[in-house]
Amino acid sequence: MGFSRRTLQVALDRREAVERTPVDDMEAPIGQLTYCMPTSVDWETNRMASKTPQSDPPGPPSGEAVRVTLERFAAERLAELLPRQRWFASKGRPIASVAVRDAASLGGRAPGAVLTLLDVVFEQGPGETYVVPLLGLADGRDDATVLGQAEADGVQLRVAEPFDDSAFCGALLRAFAGDLILPARHGTVRFVRAGAFPAGTATAGLVARRLKGEQSNTSVVYGDTLILKTFRRPEAGVNPEHEMTGFLTARARFAHVPQLAGAVEYDPAEGPPITLGVLHLFTRNQGDGWGWALEHLARLREFVAAHERHELLTGERLVELVRDFSAGVLGALGRLGELTGGLHVALASDPGDPAFAPELIADADVAGWRTRMAGDLERTLRILHDRRGHLTAAGRQRAEALLAEPMGLAACLEGLEVLSREGCHKIRIHGDYHLGQTLRTDGDFVILDFEGEPARPLAERRAKHCALRDVAGMVRSLDYAAATAFGEGGAVQEAGETWRRLAVDVFLDAYLEATRAAAARLVPASRPALGAALAAFALDKALYEVRYEIDNRPTWVEVPLRGLERLRAGRAWS
Repeated sequence: MGFSRRTLQVALDRREAVERTPVDDMEAPIGQLTYCMPTSVDWETNRMASKTPQSDPPGPPSGEAVRVTLERFAAERLAELLPRQRWFASKGRPIASVAVRDAASLGGRAPGAVLTLLDVVFEQGPGETYVVPLLGLADGRDDATVLGQAEADGVQLRVAEPFDDSAFCGALLRAFAGDLILPARHGTVRFVRAGAFPAGTATAGLVARRLKGEQSNTSVVYGDTLILKTFRRPEAGVNPEHEMTGFLTARARFAHVPQLAGAVEYDPAEGPPITLGVLHLFTRNQGDGWGWALEHLARLREFVAAHERHELLTGERLVELVRDFSAGVLGALGRLGELTGGLHVALASDPGDPAFAPELIADADVAGWRTRMAGDLERTLRILHDRRGHLTAAGRQRAEALLAEPMGLAACLEGLEVLSREGCHKIRIHGDYHLGQTLRTDGDFVILDFEGEPARPLAERRAKHCALRDVAGMVRSLDYAAATAFGEGGAVQEAGETWRRLAVDVFLDAYLEATRAAAARLVPASRPALGAALAAFALDKALYEVRYEIDNRPTWVEVPLRGLERLRAGRAWS
């Protein structure tokens, strides 16, 4: 029998219980009256269990109390906690204050969960906006990362990071299925399905798991069916990932990108909407292209080292060994070049949509790109000059050689002129393209992450550009893969250079052939002309890499410096 801890009013009729007279805890008979009695009765001993009157424990806090408590926690505590989060972009900038721009509760769908949009003000420089869902837990669940403690309606809550909580993640998926609209204080949060969202009950019972290792976003996978990416640092306006995967899914019908299944949108009472997250069909895969390439190159390195012990590996013999051993991978990189060209053709396929219609590259575009790149070249050489003492001996030697003859690098910018001369068009592009932005599937690839470079402003990430900017990103990524696997010195390092040349060659040949299908010319028609224009964009990318490596990984700066050496010598593609 179960009993309540609360007292109940009980009327006893002694006439029907003369053989079982209850007594109070002073052994006195209880008369034919109405008593306020404890609910625990020991009928075996014919006695009432004695209880000292106690106040009722507090019930669960109201949803509104939890929301207010979590908003207060965000404003008062997150200035200390945000810099510890992996996705927080400005870890080196002191925070002046954190304010809640808006908040929406998931209510009974996920009790205690609140979606908050925070404005972070720094002691210096521009502020930033972050999406920070919070979960107030009064129970003992241990599948959430606890951030701190708070109190709501007299109840102690553990404030947690909810993306580790299966109930919260499940509620988000059900919100898509129901086209949920959540009221916020200054707007609404809408869960909007797109065409690829599974029909019927296909999403019921999918188990959620958070992906680890992400830097700027947070993703949750549902079974092997869907993946939800939350943009931790959103911006007002059209999100490129939402816009471009939506276009490629529904209109261009390009199958080699994640197919858009939905989006989470915040619509403020005033101002443009903000995309908080996107939902895509999940791609079964064998890992990203970067890991796939490195795994192969490690085996190639062992193969070449074994042969080096028995024969002299130079010239055509080395090329023959590398080409034969890497035949399958080189074929796959040709396929990746074909898909990259196909992606650009798809992005240029709708002349009626102003956001995607191809536009002729004008002389003014070329002049603007050239001016910016020349400025970056000057700035990078100045940094190299000032910081060369922090480099390794080999890195310092390469830096000093480039500083002594910078005109060879500046000459690369002349290749931009061919773009307007041959009537090439600028289009929407990926914007941050490299091996790590691809997934290796069964004999093929899927291209990921269309946000562009997160550090660049939204308007710049949505701007149209020459497609060779993406191509240069992949070419530089192939160089990094070879350098990572082979290092420097001897036939082994030369094998890495040989592989890089072969890989770039097959990629560019396949890319150029695929782009011939575009209604508008995207790149120069011949390999020599394409190579000349590509050199300018490869220079731009390598200069960025030099600046990044000097600031973050000085021992790696030799990789882009070697790339700059090849560009200066005019042998980037040979």
